[in-house]
Amino acid sequence: MKKNNESDAQPEEELTVEQVPETDEKQYVADFLQTVLQKMGLNCTVETAERDGALLLTVVGEDAPAVIGYRGETLDALQYLCSLLHSGHNGGFKRVMLDAENYRSKREKALQRLAGNLEQKVKRTGRAAELEPMNPYERRVIHTALQNSKYVTTQSEGEGANRHVVVSPIVKSDILNSPNAPRKTLNFVYRSEKKRRR
Repeated sequence: MKKNNESDAQPEEELTVEQVPETDEKQYVADFLQTVLQKMGLNCTVETAERDGALLLTVVGEDAPAVIGYRGETLDALQYLCSLLHSGHNGGFKRVMLDAENYRSKREKALQRLAGNLEQKVKRTGRAAELEPMNPYERRVIHTALQNSKYVTTQSEGEGANRHVVVSPIVKSDILNSPNAPRKTLNFVYRSEKKRRR
């Protein structure tokens, strides 16, 4: 009688990113995310789609809200990992969008409302307003929402995780208060005008 020998069993061959065929790469990224979600103890599945050259990954299931995290931080972290994996096959950047419970769309609409409210506040008070630190996508939503405003201008300030948007008033009647005017030039002009008066 022949006994089973564990040493005869062939070990499963693990595929690296470089070995994954191009046609299976998107599914490979989806399977990676599915494995991560299982390790997190979440009962979810991953659906894939493609739009404008970007890979769309949607997490569905009863535990999908837990994938979002505080203000989308967990969602952003998982999206970053999937982007690294997706871009690692042939090099270059490949866009990945990860969503759960339609969070991205809801967050974008909330940011657009926030931008509109801040525009009115800055216009009324004449004072700049600083937003909380945001990821590049969310900062872009604010910039885009206010890019055609007649009353405010936006710019990003800070470094790394502290990078945030500042909404500043545009004062058309006084060039000295223009946010785009070089500060050194303004100081020089002001001082020279002061000397002339003396």
